[in-house]
Amino acid sequence: MGEWQRGEISYLKANRAACLLCGHPIAIRYWSAEIDGVPQTFCSPDHERLYHDYWLPRHGAEAPKE
Repeated sequence: MGEWQRGEISYLKANRAACLLCGHPIAIRYWSAEIDGVPQTFCSPDHERLYHDYWLPRHGAEAPKE
């Protein structure tokens, strides 16, 4: 499981962060979780759970070839 994080607020550079599952732009607070050793950004813990339960089994890693 991940944890809540706070993004940096800057008037000099645009914030281009978005939820990995839904693409919703992240303003300040976001849910950060590690997936395959890489930190990823979600808009909520529910979207991390949906990513693992729904998206990965359908669109994730390819099945082993025989």
